[in-house]
Amino acid sequence: MKKEYIILIILIIGLSVYLGLKKDNQVHYELPTIPKVDTGRIDRIEISKPDRVVTLEKSEKGWTVTGKKFPVNPDEITQMLNTLKEIKLSALVSEAKDLARYELDDPHALKVKALAENDVLRSFVIGKTAPSYNHTFIYLDDKDRTVYQANGNFKSRFDKPAADFRDKKVLEFDPDNVKKVTLEKQGKVITLVKAMAPEKPDQVKDEAKKDSTAEKPPSQKAAWKNEEGSAVDQKTMSDLLSSLSKLECEAFMDADKAARLKEITPSCKISLENGRTFVLNLFDKNKDQDVEGLCSYTPYAFTLTSYKAEDIVSYTDKLMGIEQQDSTESGQE
Repeated sequence: MKKEYIILIILIIGLSVYLGLKKDNQVHYELPTIPKVDTGRIDRIEISKPDRVVTLEKSEKGWTVTGKKFPVNPDEITQMLNTLKEIKLSALVSEAKDLARYELDDPHALKVKALAENDVLRSFVIGKTAPSYNHTFIYLDDKDRTVYQANGNFKSRFDKPAADFRDKKVLEFDPDNVKKVTLEKQGKVITLVKAMAPEKPDQVKDEAKKDSTAEKPPSQKAAWKNEEGSAVDQKTMSDLLSSLSKLECEAFMDADKAARLKEITPSCKISLENGRTFVLNLFDKNKDQDVEGLCSYTPYAFTLTSYKAEDIVSYTDKLMGIEQQDSTESGQE
């Protein structure tokens, strides 16, 4: 029995030593601390892949993309700056330069630089998203190329062509401030005007509260009417203004393709007045079944997805009283 105890003690001591050495081997590295960046100083962001280079620049008017100075989507630039401000590492993944496994090799790597004039404030290389979808593989130094796991899933914020960084807003206004709308389609023109009309009081409540409300002016409600003074469908009018108030396009058109739109008559024209006048022209669908358009809010021609344009046109048809005509024509065909 004594011999068995001795063997057991030796095994326990050996296992303890082994576990202690294994633990020591696991804590051989210290993650680097990456300093925060003052994003207010950043005036240029360079994003490069083997097949493209995208440059975003900051000016007094805001952020732009490419040499043509297209405005950048403010949400896109805010997300990028938040990522650039602070990068936290959660694990060392590989010191063996096994870059292809993490899509950090030259054919796949996404290189990011944030600069203030000519000073590089932040530089790193992005690989694929980690299996957790809460982390991203990166390396910090082109010479060292040690792979780390960074907190956050941020590759998609940088990995896109220049066109996808553009601000795709083509019309924006407050629907409550619109006073006049002119609709043109199929050679027909109608003008709709918003008028303020006193609401009809409840007679019973009015008598009961006669004394308490005697000095109060009657409440007013906006009502849309046509030129003859007849009320139009208020819900449809509200739906039309809502669909236009923050209108974003699917894509912008090349200048040569856009030029021809100025030479043809739009299939639907909508003018809105709210102190300023905005004019939206919608044309026929292109080969991708997107509707082409021009708007005085932006200097760039664009396309709208079919479903978005169809909603706008359907509201216009209903207000103009030609919806029934269209349905009849389609039935005859």
